[in-house]
Amino acid sequence: MFYQKVLTVAAAVLVLAACTAPVPQIGFKPASSQYTLAERHWDDVAKIRAEAQRLVFEVRAGNLTKVQAAQYLNRYRLGLVGRNSVDDSVYEVYQRAAVDSQRGAISSEQSKAYVENTLRGWQQRWPHMTNKPTNPAFTNFLLEYMGMQPLK
Repeated sequence: MFYQKVLTVAAAVLVLAACTAPVPQIGFKPASSQYTLAERHWDDVAKIRAEAQRLVFEVRAGNLTKVQAAQYLNRYRLGLVGRNSVDDSVYEVYQRAAVDSQRGAISSEQSKAYVENTLRGWQQRWPHMTNKPTNPAFTNFLLEYMGMQPLK
């Protein structure tokens, strides 16, 4: 009796599954047109990380200010990967945070939180963007540095 009920329920599920139309997936793209990062992306992230580490030593040695280091890092990333809307936006906030921190208007913790909030905003927008840059290396460097999930 028990097995007969199980078979009846299983048969009903199969019949219902066969009768339902597939649900369209909004924003779905075929595999051939799916977004991918540039082939050199993670190499570029590593290069930006190495340059940032070099600049940190210059700041600690008193050879550069935080703002100067941020400007050097921006010139480096522009030469390496060029401009893109995401990195340009993130750099603008990064630069403003460095300026405000250096002049004492905000603490280092506030500066970090300011940049982190901007990164979170891009993480939220990223899945919904239609024209994603293929090499947001500066943004992914900062996401990595902050221990956050990178844009993929």
